[in-house]
Amino acid sequence: MRSLRTPWAAAAVIGAAALAAAGCGSSSSSSASSTSSAAATSSAAASSSSAAPSASVFGTPHKATGSPYVFGLINDETGAVTFPESRQAEIAATNYVNNYLDGINGHPIQLADCISDGTAPTSARCASELVAKHPIAILGAADTGTPGSLPVYARAGLAYLGGVPFTPVEQNAPNSIQFWSVSLGDNAAASVYAPKSLGVKSASVLYFDNSQGKVAGLGIIPPVMKAAGVTSVKTVAVPPTTPDPSPEAATAVSSHPDAIYVDIPNNCGVVLKDIKALGYSGKLLGIDPCTSPQAISSAAGAANGMYIATAFDTTGTQFAQFVAAMKKWAAPNTAIDGIAEAGFGTVMNVRNMLATIKGTPTTKTILAAFKAGSDHPNFMSHPYTCDGTAVAKAVSICNDYYLMEQIQGSKLVISDPTDWITSKGYFKGL
Repeated sequence: MRSLRTPWAAAAVIGAAALAAAGCGSSSSSSASSTSSAAATSSAAASSSSAAPSASVFGTPHKATGSPYVFGLINDETGAVTFPESRQAEIAATNYVNNYLDGINGHPIQLADCISDGTAPTSARCASELVAKHPIAILGAADTGTPGSLPVYARAGLAYLGGVPFTPVEQNAPNSIQFWSVSLGDNAAASVYAPKSLGVKSASVLYFDNSQGKVAGLGIIPPVMKAAGVTSVKTVAVPPTTPDPSPEAATAVSSHPDAIYVDIPNNCGVVLKDIKALGYSGKLLGIDPCTSPQAISSAAGAANGMYIATAFDTTGTQFAQFVAAMKKWAAPNTAIDGIAEAGFGTVMNVRNMLATIKGTPTTKTILAAFKAGSDHPNFMSHPYTCDGTAVAKAVSICNDYYLMEQIQGSKLVISDPTDWITSKGYFKGL
């Protein structure tokens, strides 16, 4: 049991005005001397000094002192939807690795980052700027513009490692390695869990009526539910900009389903409140944004009992290291959520695998190391195997196992951290 994922405040945008002015490729960051985030890192450390994490959670300091290994990074922090916590988590993990784990065989990780607005053209421009900095590889973060950036990396012969694989492009690129499948695999796993563990036979699915929302709301959740045993699935589209989703909530409730799946990243709490106001008392399933303090608060108790699939085990030592590192090195007010966990875990997994490579890593040796063997340790997550079979028609995803959390009052509870759910055999691909 743990407290709800508590950002130290809202995490929609960090310095949006400044980032908009600076634009793509405006910064370059590293572990100990980040030019893009040194002030934020210093501020974060200062703000948490009164409650500094115990040094024991990090182990004995072992600072990397060799020449740096540069990694590129694109993250969405301007535009309609932003994920600042992804980059902040990678900054925090980089500091942890460089100061306590000897970097990568003595070489500190240096992040060369670029802020995108989530569109393919902007991400393509960012990618070109990053390639010019001659990185060893690219770290995935949270960028919906990868259809623009991945071709640039492919032409440059660079591997794309981890992050949040939002689109089919990074889920299938031959130079891509993905440690989990946030937004695809988690929705599919929850869709299996509903009938197999909760006995759901009928369901309504509320989803955003945009391109990405339709992928999950129409292409993943309904077919997987039906394959796993749900006999009736009603889909209800919600306009992303609607100020009042109550008509859509009423439509979802009208068929009296056993479960309602709320695949709404914004205003989830408002939707849940509307559902409860209509007298619905069945089971609820949702997505990670529904667990934010803002969503829980706006739901006014209606989120209680909701089930959410997560790729991350939040019960062990690695999660404690993650939280402590975020408190020490991330900017104040950074969200602690699945996006941040993916960013932090990406750096840790890349560091651990590249440390097994003799000599300076190259794209060839990096991809070979990840694709060799099986059941590689996955930070805060289920072991991964990059043999192209984890998720149907998504050959770059190496892991399709998820734990189920439930909102219980003011807590997110993982009842059994060993009960990993997979959609293998039920999800047939997009």
